[in-house]
Amino acid sequence: MGRNHSRVVTSRRNQGTKKVNKVILYCEGRNTEPSYFELLKKNNCKVVPVVVPGHGIGSCVEFVEEANKKYNCLPRTQRDKYSQKWLVYDCDGHEDFAVSIRIARQYGFRVAFSNMCIEYWFVLHFYNLDGQPIPMKNNSHSQAQIDLVNRAIDLYNRSASVKVKPYDSESKAVEEDFFDLMMAIHPETHNQRLVDAYNRAKIIHETKKNQGAEFAESVTTMYELMKELGVVKEQMI
Repeated sequence: MGRNHSRVVTSRRNQGTKKVNKVILYCEGRNTEPSYFELLKKNNCKVVPVVVPGHGIGSCVEFVEEANKKYNCLPRTQRDKYSQKWLVYDCDGHEDFAVSIRIARQYGFRVAFSNMCIEYWFVLHFYNLDGQPIPMKNNSHSQAQIDLVNRAIDLYNRSASVKVKPYDSESKAVEEDFFDLMMAIHPETHNQRLVDAYNRAKIIHETKKNQGAEFAESVTTMYELMKELGVVKEQMI
């Protein structure tokens, strides 16, 4: 695949013989999170994410309880392979979202949460937002954020020699060309778009915490997981 995307920035992991540092990620989604982390693993991660895909959730608390049960059922030798355990899931309007995160933290999980959807993390690669709620599109929080992503892709494609396919609202899988665009240098900020997203997400999250509204729309803590995986490093920020 030919690709430009304004200078894609990647770093292949050294496949040596030393012990690999791994974290286990329990994700709610079937496609979005697994496809995204698989591309991160191939291109950027210093710490390997071991993804346990989900099937969607009807209740955030039920998802947390199910993930905790799955983890505790692993043999001790298997659990010892992981340096951390994470949950990756969205609010999507669930009323038990905030309480579920508190429960997860009590169980020793770190949580990469997004309110409303993980697509908000993707949006922050292209837009400098302030954490205000994004109005729904056709009664869908996810669609509203997907539209913002595709607006950014369309803007890029207008002058690009190699086009990026729109983000598919049906499969919601992260394709390689879209992933590369998120990893590339932004022509205006001169930063890697991933670093822009990290800084924006961190400011929004910390502001909301200081306001006593850590879990309120719009917010994502995916940036914390990016740092733990070694995708974003101190010298990049």
